[in-house]
Amino acid sequence: MVMLEPQIRPTGRQYDLQRVDQSTWIIRDAHVPTTDARSVVACISEAPLEGVDVLWLHPLGLPTRYGTADAVLRDLIRHGRRSTGTTRPIPIPHRPPMKPERR
Repeated sequence: MVMLEPQIRPTGRQYDLQRVDQSTWIIRDAHVPTTDARSVVACISEAPLEGVDVLWLHPLGLPTRYGTADAVLRDLIRHGRRSTGTTRPIPIPHRPPMKPERR
């Protein structure tokens, strides 16, 4: 089991790339406490031939194969995903119940 270093203070960035071992990284949302499992956005591992494979833990619609771990982070920042800890609920419009049609 690999223990990650706790995040001591905010870095000013939205996402942090954290190395877990020689071939694995995780991307954390810096706006969510590291003790909250929702802070982990993706797990990145070196691919057997070249590049890296990405397991997105939140549905983002981004590729699962990149050249480097840094390229994954850059694409995520460009994509502009909102922080998981600060998203607001999606409002559902209220409409009156439909009346049955008269025949």
